[in-house]
Amino acid sequence: MVILSALAMRTAILLLLLAALAAGCGQRGALYLRDKPPPGVKPDKPEPYKPVPYPQEPEGEKKQ
Repeated sequence: MVILSALAMRTAILLLLLAALAAGCGQRGALYLRDKPPPGVKPDKPEPYKPVPYPQEPEGEKKQ
């Protein structure tokens, strides 16, 4: 049985912790620089949401 010194144990734990943090950093997919618009330029804002109006009630079915 191999007994690791306290320094070797701390180093191993630190390396495992750093490897776990690097693997789970949250990045999905490849990194890229966008072309349109170029980096540093804000893209145009999308058209605002337009709600759908309620349908009109037929004349004969008005609530009392």
